[in-house]
Amino acid sequence: MKQAYIFLLSCLLLTACTKNEEWISNVSKADTVAVQLSLQCAEISVDSRATIPQDPLTDNPMYSLCLLHYNSEGQLIAEDTKTQDLTDPQLNYLWNVSLRNSGNNIETLCLVANMQGSYPVWPSTLAELKEICVGLQFNSNTGLIADRKMYMFGYYEGKITANQNIRIMMGRMANSLRLAISAANSNDRYRINKIEINKPSRETYFFPRSSTDRNFSNNIVELFNSNNTIGRGGATELLFYYQTGENISPSQSNRTSVIITATKNNANPKTYTVVLGADEPNTTVNRNYSLYRNNNYTFNILLN
Repeated sequence: MKQAYIFLLSCLLLTACTKNEEWISNVSKADTVAVQLSLQCAEISVDSRATIPQDPLTDNPMYSLCLLHYNSEGQLIAEDTKTQDLTDPQLNYLWNVSLRNSGNNIETLCLVANMQGSYPVWPSTLAELKEICVGLQFNSNTGLIADRKMYMFGYYEGKITANQNIRIMMGRMANSLRLAISAANSNDRYRINKIEINKPSRETYFFPRSSTDRNFSNNIVELFNSNNTIGRGGATELLFYYQTGENISPSQSNRTSVIITATKNNANPKTYTVVLGADEPNTTVNRNYSLYRNNNYTFNILLN
């Protein structure tokens, strides 16, 4: 039995090669494959306000891995399903696995990171995997991913041959929201009492979708003490960070928004609502209200 050494390089970028070719079922013997994983900063090509690159050094490296292998007919090769727990979080990792090699046929390899303990029952077909939606794990009463273990996914579609370098581009399965709140008039003083993310998505698909107009759960609600003040006598700006699943092409009733409750100049509290999306809030024509995964969004909010 010959040994096929294949290098699989994983990077944080949600793209993949696809080809239209005939799929033929012909699974042969298992060959040894050297899977080399490496993470890079994400570079997103969608037209959005996500201008800050994700940093793999601080934003969720790999803690665990799962590899799925679907043959040329889209059937799961169960014997090739591999999982690996990484004792220390890794940005680069060499993983030797044994995979069935069907020669010149087009096959699909899928990689999942940081989902150990929450793996679904993997479907027997690739078509079913493309319809699976999984719940994101959040810390209690916060809007941040639990233990900073961001779910990641990537796939390769093509031939698997000996001595071939395969690059799988992986992407984080949630987005990051950065709210920069300040006072429109520096002579005013605001005390932030509560921030609520309305209609946050707490679920996500493995494969990219054209629409996710349904996956919502309880709102993210965070209460603050009197130290969170901006404007006169307070900070110039306050920053707040949250993470949600993607919300693509939402209907008007399902758009994600942030509701800020603040007291101005020691008067009665007021609420300020900003609808979020890939376009900035003051876009007046055909605004894009989608929030894409694997993106960082910054919203500069002036209280008035």
